[in-house]
Amino acid sequence: MKEEIKILIADDHPIFREGLLKILKKERSFKVYDCVSDGETALKFIRSKKPNIAILDISMPGLSGIQISKIIMEEKLSTIPIILTMYDNVDYLNAALEAGVKGYLLKDETTYEILDCIKIILQGGFYVSGEMSGYLTGNKKSDSNKNEILSKLEKLTQAERKILYLLAQNKTSTQIAKELFLSFKTIQNHRVNICHKLDLSGHNKLLLFAIENKSLL
Repeated sequence: MKEEIKILIADDHPIFREGLLKILKKERSFKVYDCVSDGETALKFIRSKKPNIAILDISMPGLSGIQISKIIMEEKLSTIPIILTMYDNVDYLNAALEAGVKGYLLKDETTYEILDCIKIILQGGFYVSGEMSGYLTGNKKSDSNKNEILSKLEKLTQAERKILYLLAQNKTSTQIAKELFLSFKTIQNHRVNICHKLDLSGHNKLLLFAIENKSLL
């Protein structure tokens, strides 16, 4: 029997909450423990009930989904935050990543992606809405910027380049280790070395770099 995954939905639009609830009920191992309409109530629930997943609207009364995610990270709570938004704005995405968000979805794509998103992040992965991923990986870099990135990538060994490519496919360190027949610790050491060579520091920066530069890997 699969372990029950406890989920909180926090969104101030009742119609959207009901729709999301119906989608999540399709997966028997998912159990929505509560639906709330404001950020303060959502945070209190997360602190007291410790759901596995919190699906948070980016804009709610009280606290925003990004503010809640930042508190989750600062207090080292076990709940994994997923952000929902109507706005395909890369600044919001960057702010969410800095706040420790593991999943970022646009509301008009949620019906198609939410189940996949939850399953991937429960395995330790990272998920960005298809439309936002396309925005990040689009041809928005100048030639000089691309050349700078390519110059940095040349510092990587073949093994490090392969790991970075697999990270861009939303694969976890465990999955990469299995695919490359290496230990989990070896993959983690490679990730540290890659960050050093690419001058990356901060939460999720390596994942964001991999997604943004997928076409160059």
